[in-house]
Formats: sequence, structure tokens, C-alpha cells
Amino acid sequence: MAAQDSDFGHPDVFCKDIPKANWRMAATITFKNDDIVPFIEAVNKKDPHSGSIVTSGPTTIKDSNWLLGYSISRQPHFKAQKPNELIVWLYGLFSDTKGNYVEKTMPDCNGIELCEEWLYHMGVPEERIPEMAAAATTIPAHMPYITSYFMPRALGDRPKVVPDHSKNLAFIGNFAETPRDTVFTTEYSVRTAMEAVYTLLDIDRGVPEVFASAFDVRMLMNAMYYLNDQKKLEDLDLPLPEKLAIKGMLKKVKGTYIEELMKKYKLI
Repeated sequence: MAAQDSDFGHPDVFCKDIPKANWRMAATITFKNDDIVPFIEAVNKKDPHSGSIVTSGPTTIKDSNWLLGYSISRQPHFKAQKPNELIVWLYGLFSDTKGNYVEKTMPDCNGIELCEEWLYHMGVPEERIPEMAAAATTIPAHMPYITSYFMPRALGDRPKVVPDHSKNLAFIGNFAETPRDTVFTTEYSVRTAMEAVYTLLDIDRGVPEVFASAFDVRMLMNAMYYLNDQKKLEDLDLPLPEKLAIKGMLKKVKGTYIEELMKKYKLI
């Protein structure tokens, strides 16, 4: 379709020049006994069978050669999951380096080897790793284009949800163009689907707007605080000119609403 009309975008932008050191591997590990539980509790400080979310998002293993991350959601994660089973989602961001325990790159590993590498980083004694990995079921997933959403692009590389002059064709999902939203979310896919249906069927209903956090000074201050390791402005390691600039700015905002916000978000 794209070869016929530029209104359909330029998909080649998203499937060429994929970085070698990309996130291209993931795996689902199913443990069928509780041998792993003490090691998870030692790292995440939660009982994985408690019925609550265990990792609250991915846990990153910083000293992993693969930069492994894992996520353990509320168990049971699947409807058909057995009471004695525990499911872990695993991924690695550096697919071109050898592991710390398994001396292979991730794409060269089978499921057992991926599990072994994770068990090693979870603190399982090395003599127990082969047995525990063999007892689990690990299913690898190769995803060479998982980061294609983030490839450099220009306006027009992604087709509009409803191309100009289209009467019965729309594009949905993260490779369609919709204003201001951020890819790699379910919300993006849902919003494009709503936009497609409402436009083509001429439904008088608004698509929920994207939260304008980039233009909200409160959100920016909050992000600044956490991105700087929860430090106040005066505690930041900055060159002298920047420190003086901050000092001058603080004098100007003294007694204003901006100062109130900066106190609220712990910048001063």
C-alpha cells in the first residue's frame, strides 16, 4: 500500500537499521514449585503468592551483562494457571553481549539457559541453578522489531489514522499517527481505534485527549525532583554559573505561586 501512495506512510523507516544492542529477547518462565520463592522474597521483599503485585513494574538487574529486567504480576496471572505455579516475565536490553553465567548472547540461548542466567542474578547457588532451570518451563520470544516504534522518523513516515480523502480505510495501532500521544502504550492503540471509528462512521463523540503533562509546570517540577534523585535545587552538582542563575531565579519568584509550587514539589 505504501508503495502506491505516500499517504500510507513509509514503513521501511521502522524496519531497517535496527540497532544491534537492542531489546529483542524476552521470555516467560513458569515455575512449578516454590523453590524460587525465597529468592524472590529476598530481592523484592514480597511473597509472590500474596495475591498482590510483586514487582510493581519491572525490576532491573543493573549488574547484568544483558541488563536483565523481570516482572512478576499478581498471581495467578492467567485464568488456567495452577495454584502451585508462578510466572515470571523476563527480558534483556543488551542482546549482543554474553551473559554473566551463560557465556552466550541472548539470541543464542534456549529457554533453559535464559532461566539459568536469571536464577544466577537472583542469588540462587550455582550448584542448584541447572536443576531449578530444568524444572521450570521457559518460553523465549524473539522480538527484533520491538523497539521499531522508537526509530527516528519524520512527519509522514507514519500514516494518519484516517488518511486524507479516505472513506473506508483507517490505520490503528502504534504505527499510525495521532497528535501528542506516546507510543508503546495500550492507550495509544485504543485512542487510534476510537479516532478511526468515530471519523469513518461520523460519530459525534470526542476521543479522550492526551494528558498535557509536557505543558503542566506541576508535572515538570515533580519530574525534575525525581529525575535528580530527589534532590533540592541547591543540592544539585552544577557549574557555578548555573548555581548563580538558580539563586537569581529564586529571588525573583519569592512570595509567588511559583515558589509555593517549588516547595510543594520539594525543589526548595
